[in-house]
Amino acid sequence: MTLGIILFAKNNSIVIVSDKRVTEGTYSMSAHGDLVQKIHKVTERCGLTIAGDAGTATVIIELFLKEIQIELTKRKSKNLPVADAAELLRSVAVEHYTKWYKDMTMKEWVDNVKNNVIPFFRILLTGFDPDDKGKLTKRKIIEISSMRRFAPVNCTVSFSTIGITTIAQYLLYRFYTENQEEDVVAGLGAFCIQETSSQDDGVGDEFQVASFSQDRSFQFYDDDQLKKIKNRCAELKTELQTALFMKPKVKEE
Repeated sequence: MTLGIILFAKNNSIVIVSDKRVTEGTYSMSAHGDLVQKIHKVTERCGLTIAGDAGTATVIIELFLKEIQIELTKRKSKNLPVADAAELLRSVAVEHYTKWYKDMTMKEWVDNVKNNVIPFFRILLTGFDPDDKGKLTKRKIIEISSMRRFAPVNCTVSFSTIGITTIAQYLLYRFYTENQEEDVVAGLGAFCIQETSSQDDGVGDEFQVASFSQDRSFQFYDDDQLKKIKNRCAELKTELQTALFMKPKVKEE
């Protein structure tokens, strides 16, 4: 399993946070590795994260990224509206699933995903769509799932999660606001991953972070930036424990 999170931040920026764990086997007997790349750059202003069958998802993403480069060349541009990228991803995924697993009715498709006959994975894709003047300024998060035959679904709030999401959703609904600075938002996303990892070994405590904005290209956080976030997560846990379990002060008579 995994935990992937996309959040909007101040100054029209977008943050993507994911763990790095891949799990093979069942929860009772499984092998873990914390080296998997689950965040992918699509264009200078678009990125994604994955959950589910990482092997199949990665193959689809590689094919999709090739089509993205062809489309960028045709348009003579470095960027695409995220809705266009989502439709291209849907087209690539459906084409290759049909090629690999035969053409199916929608019911057959859903039943086969539910019964693990064909692989299940989800993608959160994020970027910008055009505003009224045609400029790519409108942030958007789109979920694409093999369960829905890769039909794009718009997220209606300023963050979204995939994978093992219960703890993250609680923390984000409780503490997140989109007008926070990017480093604060990235730290909260990382804290969600570490807290989930402490309760469910399907999510690793090692994480990766990427971000971009209307004015700044897609980039991954480097080791120094990740170390600062890890330190802040550790400090936050200590601060919470201290606040919760500190003896209350007794008023002097």
